[in-house]
Amino acid sequence: MSKRALFWVGALVACLTVTTGIAIVLRPQADPRSAAAPASDPPSTVPPTAPSGGLPATVTVAAGTELGALDNPARYQNQSGPSQTLTPLDEKRIAQLEPVVLRGWFKPESYYDHLTDSYDFDYPTPGGGKRFYAYADQLDRLSEQIFANFDQCDPELMTPNDPGRCRAVLKAGIRHYKERYPSLRYIELFNEPDKTWEPSPVERAPISAADYYTWYKVGYSIVNELNEELAPAVPLRIGGPAAYTFDSPFLKEFLDRFRADSEPTKRLDFLSYHQYRRRDDPASAQTEKKTAQQWLSERDLDPATPVYVTEYGVFPGANTGTTFEEDLLTQAAAMSTLGYYYVAGGTDMVMHWVFDHGENDRKSLLVDGADGKVNPYYNLVAMQRKLKSQRIKATAGPLSPKGIGVNALATRDRTGIAILATNYQWTDGTAQYLVDLRVDDLPSEYTKGNILVERYLVDATTSNYAYDPTRSDLQRVERYTIPATSSLTATFHLGRNAMSLVVVTPF
Repeated sequence: MSKRALFWVGALVACLTVTTGIAIVLRPQADPRSAAAPASDPPSTVPPTAPSGGLPATVTVAAGTELGALDNPARYQNQSGPSQTLTPLDEKRIAQLEPVVLRGWFKPESYYDHLTDSYDFDYPTPGGGKRFYAYADQLDRLSEQIFANFDQCDPELMTPNDPGRCRAVLKAGIRHYKERYPSLRYIELFNEPDKTWEPSPVERAPISAADYYTWYKVGYSIVNELNEELAPAVPLRIGGPAAYTFDSPFLKEFLDRFRADSEPTKRLDFLSYHQYRRRDDPASAQTEKKTAQQWLSERDLDPATPVYVTEYGVFPGANTGTTFEEDLLTQAAAMSTLGYYYVAGGTDMVMHWVFDHGENDRKSLLVDGADGKVNPYYNLVAMQRKLKSQRIKATAGPLSPKGIGVNALATRDRTGIAILATNYQWTDGTAQYLVDLRVDDLPSEYTKGNILVERYLVDATTSNYAYDPTRSDLQRVERYTIPATSSLTATFHLGRNAMSLVVVTPF
């Protein structure tokens, strides 16, 4: 079944035609309950009246300067679990985002009972009467490739000096799920083994880097064996160590031990970690891949090893910001900004966290308890999904060296240009901006016919369930045409932690 049915078909535009025939675009933040024109209505032939208010900001795009293919963060997603099975309506909403790689949770201590020495790969999941296949089948339906985090065995089997029983349990599970789900491609061994806090009831205890590497050797030997035994069309890959943060001694010691490993069949298909420490300094995320490459080179390891951020965000654990309602928008703006810097730094995969969080809903794409309804974070991902395939040069500001302020990710392909602008203020900034957008050096097709300009907005009162549950979907706030030109300008307002997508299409 195709996943390409875009949910924003039918998105609404608020407009009022006065008796003179001039179409005036109304901004939903001024009147979010105003009637909106259907998407099928013809666009206005008059650009919107320039807004007023806000500090000056600029976004300048050089449409003719390509920077390479966009590795879109929207392609990579996480679902918590394995008890977090989505309702049919919620699953439909996630399918509209078209995940490519989807990370999920596989629990050896749940599918294997060490007391009875028995397996149940479709074990009952906690708190809801579901079984594991319902969760894993959903991962498979929603993605092209499954990224499986295999957690630790039962604590009684976690004996590095005698790993045989846990090894057998891990291999049996990886084999079974690979045979059931041929799209299973990635194995990440354990989750945040370097944790420095008291584990919650659903978390496993921390382990030393030395012990982790013993288990990692077990993991890569299993992957090697299964790739040989099964000869799958999609071979398994394995990596780690899924450290809870980037610049940690654990991550470096893991690489030291991999370098010292004399096993000729050793493999590190990717280096993975999480990042929750960039809330007030998102710009530093841009250099993480370069630093990881330096670590690899210093150890005579392959600097081209892919670097994956398998979770990221600004609200780790049960952390909060200001109010729950404000945090929902802050989460979206932070993920947009971190994504901007990870794209600029060339990180190979950054995985959004998360569809539906079990305890801290401020980091969920979906609204808890309201089937099919979405948070601003979902709408941010929906805007990312509208970005084009090639990055083009853009400069934006004011933007502090730490990444607070206005950033812009600009893209193009043969169908048009899409520019995502974000005003990230974290929780302590208050700046609002009046953004002057200029797109120069438009390709020749923009100089031969008309141009359709559309703008989408996510802010405190637009595309925001906390403000208006009836209009929580991504709202298109402007839609108009202009004559052929080689340079385009537009002006719009960006409130605190607001995001706006401008899509330009020649026709």
